[in-house]
Amino acid sequence: MKKTNNFLGDIFQAIADILNGAERSFLDLLSVIVPYAVPIIPAYLTYFHTLNEMAFPNWVAWTAAFVTEVLGITAVSTAIRFWRNNAMYKSEKERAPFWLAVGVYVFYIVVVLAVNVILEIVAQERTGWVIFAIGLFSLLSFPSGVLISIRAQYTEMLEDRQERKANRPGMRPAYNSDTKQEGLKGDENKFRKP
Repeated sequence: MKKTNNFLGDIFQAIADILNGAERSFLDLLSVIVPYAVPIIPAYLTYFHTLNEMAFPNWVAWTAAFVTEVLGITAVSTAIRFWRNNAMYKSEKERAPFWLAVGVYVFYIVVVLAVNVILEIVAQERTGWVIFAIGLFSLLSFPSGVLISIRAQYTEMLEDRQERKANRPGMRPAYNSDTKQEGLKGDENKFRKP
């Protein structure tokens, strides 16, 4: 950036830098929080249908809503982790049961659509488009689980990258072989590439 002698321009640039940094941080915060809040919608639908259509006790309906959505998110997340593992490791010994995790998610889909969509069709209280929208809301755990999983994996990749940088082989203390090392102070923590 070009240095100016404009006092007001410098102030406005400083404010813009602060706001841009805050915007990135706020977006990152939302990216972390929202995927965990998304399942509230299908959880409520499951709660409503198990309570009203299936006549479950209130506490069982809440439990059904919670465990069903956690099952959906964790099944997607686990499947993505297993897929990544299997892409990295080709030997059968190191492969994860990816298709088993996908099967668990498919089972979740069957349950959530049966409870939230089929029961709506049977009750015949809403129009077809409303039931379609309920079906879409019921599937929100998929993108939510994908976002949670890929963000967690990206964080792990960044941590691995930082660890590899910190532990690069071949790094040695920086010193001049022509100089007596005893007389040098403060060079103990400096490193240079060989």
